[in-house]
Amino acid sequence: MSQRPPRILAIDPGTRYMGYAVLEGTELLYHGVKTLPRRASPHDSLRAVRLTVRTIIKHLHPTILALENTFFGKSRRSALLSVCADEIAALGRRRGLRVVRYAPPTIKKFISGNGRADKQDVAKMVCLRYPELRAFVGNKRQWKDRFHSNMFDAIALALLTESRR
Repeated sequence: MSQRPPRILAIDPGTRYMGYAVLEGTELLYHGVKTLPRRASPHDSLRAVRLTVRTIIKHLHPTILALENTFFGKSRRSALLSVCADEIAALGRRRGLRVVRYAPPTIKKFISGNGRADKQDVAKMVCLRYPELRAFVGNKRQWKDRFHSNMFDAIALALLTESRR
């Protein structure tokens, strides 16, 4: 009897948008971007992040939670981002998931061969593996590309995690 590959929930945390993807083997099961409340208190932002992650875990039953490491600057926004990432990791551990974290250059190097690749390069490389996602790239409006780049980052993170399991 063959054993099913682990189901990976990958999250690209953010204070405005949070990209996520669920991968089983190389099959992309679920992907998207959660828009977090604008001008919300840090408490409300954390609550929205927790609710989103709990819902995905409840419905898709991942076994591994992969997170993109956050950088820490001296702004309130970067502090909130760091707290969000730590909260997501803690939630994953409480739910019995194995939690792994990777730095953005590691993810970029894996997916594109260049640790300094830009968001568009990451999206293009992800689309080579999942051509159905091409509709989310090269929009005439820049904000759409920025919005969907969070999802592409999460998918790249899931692929890296799958390759290292």
